[in-house]
Amino acid sequence: MLIEILSTSLILIGSLFLLIGSVGLIRLRDSYSRLHALTKADMLGFGFVVLGVMFSVSSLGDALKLVIIWVFVVVYSSIVGYAIANSKRKRDA
Repeated sequence: MLIEILSTSLILIGSLFLLIGSVGLIRLRDSYSRLHALTKADMLGFGFVVLGVMFSVSSLGDALKLVIIWVFVVVYSSIVGYAIANSKRKRDA
């Protein structure tokens, strides 16, 4: 019972971060601010969702796969964020 509550709470917190990042993408005016809001919310939001799902998986192997997926998302998000910011900077110069 406590594990389910913790899992659900973490998933909801992650979903809230993802929602806030999406709102930031729509509401912020500057491209760099939009990118910052989206990448940070993506990392935190997906991290909380993965952590919440880890409490409900049955094996350690499945939990390890989730952590590996989260690491790939963090690396991918950083690389794509840098590429978009660098492209924008070169276009503005």
